[in-house]
Amino acid sequence: MSYFPENLSLLRRRAGYTQESLAEALNVSRQAVSKWESGQTMPEADKLLALADLLGCTLDQLMREAPARESRAGADVPGTVASGPESEGPVLYDAYVRHMNRFACMMAGGVSLVLLGVAFVFVCYQLIGESVLITLPLFACLGAAVFLFVSGGISHGDFQRSYPEIPDCCDPKERAQFQRLFRTGIAGAVAGLLADAALLVTLTALGPADRAVVWAAALFFVILAFCVGTLVLLGVLHSKYDLEEYARAAGPDKGRDWGGAIMLAATALFLLAGFLLDLWHIAWVVFPIGGILCAIVDTLRKK
Repeated sequence: MSYFPENLSLLRRRAGYTQESLAEALNVSRQAVSKWESGQTMPEADKLLALADLLGCTLDQLMREAPARESRAGADVPGTVASGPESEGPVLYDAYVRHMNRFACMMAGGVSLVLLGVAFVFVCYQLIGESVLITLPLFACLGAAVFLFVSGGISHGDFQRSYPEIPDCCDPKERAQFQRLFRTGIAGAVAGLLADAALLVTLTALGPADRAVVWAAALFFVILAFCVGTLVLLGVLHSKYDLEEYARAAGPDKGRDWGGAIMLAATALFLLAGFLLDLWHIAWVVFPIGGILCAIVDTLRKK
């Protein structure tokens, strides 16, 4: 029986190599090292010999000995089965998937809450008229959104620091299935945004009645919250499969996620333009602009 995947991961960390640095030393790709550690593939014979030299072990220690765990004194004890998510590639990958799914829901939920808060302002205005009370649902939604952004960001940062490298244990069928879902979802969300804008223009053009305009604005932001939330959710889930970008983001040169800050700033501009300048009918354009800025900033950060 071979314990190569587990031993390679343990011996690599003990020798001070990252997956990327070990791949450079062996003149292979980082994905190749990741697949070795996840048990998807095995290196060729010459690479096995080179691995043993680089890691300071024998081929038996690399291939046949049972994986080691940390003793109480901190030394490696051979012959005992390793425990913890970091010792098993598939287990660590499953934990990563669960974390990214939860992180995607928190970010998408935060963005949707910001936009739904604006919709609640219009609904409350329609129901109780001009009053400071109509802003209470908005601030409640903003508070919940900030909580999701902050707690989700802290949780994601802690996970990246704990596990800067994730083995690629994704099922190719699962990846292909998500790609189809991603393309369909993105197309549907973009079509929904265009239809939403057309609906707002149509409803406000039917007549000058304030009630029609207010209800149209409320409906616009409800649909906008769903479409933008879908885009954010699919975007974060798509990044789940880009483990190279995850490793770069977990490194010392990681960038910051400005999406939440941009959307909160867009909300502040919308409210200022509405309450101070009475520009509710055109101030909504800050949200599509904010979404475009989020995409531009993310692209520039990656480059």
